[in-house]
Amino acid sequence: MATVKLYRGRWVVDYYDANKRRRIEKPAGRFESKTQEKQAAQVLLDERLAEIASGVVNEGRRNFEDAATRWLKSKVRVRPSTRRGYEQLITCYLIPYFGARKIRSIQVIDIERFRAELGEGLPGSIKQAFVERQLQAKPGLAAARAKQRADKVKPGTRTINKSLTALTMIFNYAMRNQWVDRNPADYVEQARDERPLEERPLDFDILTPGEIATLRDSAQAPSYRRGRLVTNNYRLLITFAVFTGCRVGEILGAPWRDIDWKTSQFHVRRTYKDGQFQKPKTRASIRRITLPTFLVKELKVWRLACPKGKHDLVFPNLDGLPMSHANLLQRGFYPALRRAGVRRIRFHDLRHTFASLMISNGEDIVRVSRMLGHANASITLNVYSHLVPKEHDGSGDRLASLVFGNKLETRYNLTAPSDASDTKNFDKINELDGGQGGN
Repeated sequence: MATVKLYRGRWVVDYYDANKRRRIEKPAGRFESKTQEKQAAQVLLDERLAEIASGVVNEGRRNFEDAATRWLKSKVRVRPSTRRGYEQLITCYLIPYFGARKIRSIQVIDIERFRAELGEGLPGSIKQAFVERQLQAKPGLAAARAKQRADKVKPGTRTINKSLTALTMIFNYAMRNQWVDRNPADYVEQARDERPLEERPLDFDILTPGEIATLRDSAQAPSYRRGRLVTNNYRLLITFAVFTGCRVGEILGAPWRDIDWKTSQFHVRRTYKDGQFQKPKTRASIRRITLPTFLVKELKVWRLACPKGKHDLVFPNLDGLPMSHANLLQRGFYPALRRAGVRRIRFHDLRHTFASLMISNGEDIVRVSRMLGHANASITLNVYSHLVPKEHDGSGDRLASLVFGNKLETRYNLTAPSDASDTKNFDKINELDGGQGGN
């Protein structure tokens, strides 16, 4: 039975938690008298009984760092890159700010304060952690220099919202384990980008057909010295990305055997990321993409000159090994953008360019979704809905005709009134109608 009692000269609470484990706890703080200590113990007992009634277990009194670490360990089915993103958010932002707090003590107002402070720069605890990481990574770096760097860091809206999303998932995990009885992050709104529209970065930057042609001409073609390839075929790689909409990992990991020369199709079976070959992002990412005729011809020519290696890659480095993403950008993509006079965009924007041009060209959204490897067409619509043509297609008139049939009167069968008093009204209708009302 739960009770308050004297134990080793201190007033304590003695109770059984939700897991039927016996717990003996002392009230926190210092007390001027035993009476005050006993009153505090009674308050503590009432809190514990309320927790038990709501299903919260004793683990809820662990700190946030422990809860976040346990949550991250529970994510056993996420991709390595996703895990690294979670680790970065937890290590750089969440643990420095909330780490020592008991997870049950974190309230909505604490998370709102976290969001507001990040919007102004790095809060003190996060700034201190940033400086310590800088000094560990670069032992020769002066502490004052590291602090200067920390002062200049201001997380963007996207980083803040990713942190809030990670907080939500951590508290959901805590709720499933009955450490807390509610998720305070659910009540916190995402941060808004208050900058003027013209100053905000684009979620994706689409190239025009003219820019694509200029970029292709400016990209480096393969060159040879004494019969040996010395410059990679970045022109073909960039062209392949524009006309297939593939992700960069799918391109860098593509072997020659996945190109079907008879049907002119590329079969996406794997991706290269984080220094290793992996399965595609989702089941829907395993797909076939029909290649344009000109691209098939260029690939056949390139196959004869392509560096050979054990992985038999379509776009390897000069040694026949997988090309790194960084080298693709620094040696091929960014120089091509500079020579073409095109603004600096992400390589992934070539995928968005492919999708936007396909949609604006009238391709069916379901077909575009399959070519992109989306799980369903609704994902494609959510991302590219603003690109879907919105011209009038007469569907409303066809529906009216179906409902009313021959009884439907339109502006084309208006006839001049027999009553002269209605002539003015008819003339007004005819005038607004562009003069198409008729006799």
